[in-house]
Amino acid sequence: MTPAIDAHVRLDTHPTHPSAVTAVLTGTQARVAYMALEAAGWSVAAAGVLVLARTITRSPTGPTMQPGT
Repeated sequence: MTPAIDAHVRLDTHPTHPSAVTAVLTGTQARVAYMALEAAGWSVAAAGVLVLARTITRSPTGPTMQPGT
């Protein structure tokens, strides 16, 4: 049997950005979860806190077409 890892991740919506999620990491082996989340594209917001945000870019004139497309 694989031993348990003492890492806890609490997910929540960001308080001011509804399209973002925060992850609060605790436990003696939180570094394991921290590295996995960073590798998956999460960004460090503070000590023990990571954020995953979706960025939507909109052009005021609509989609732009590149030559040849």
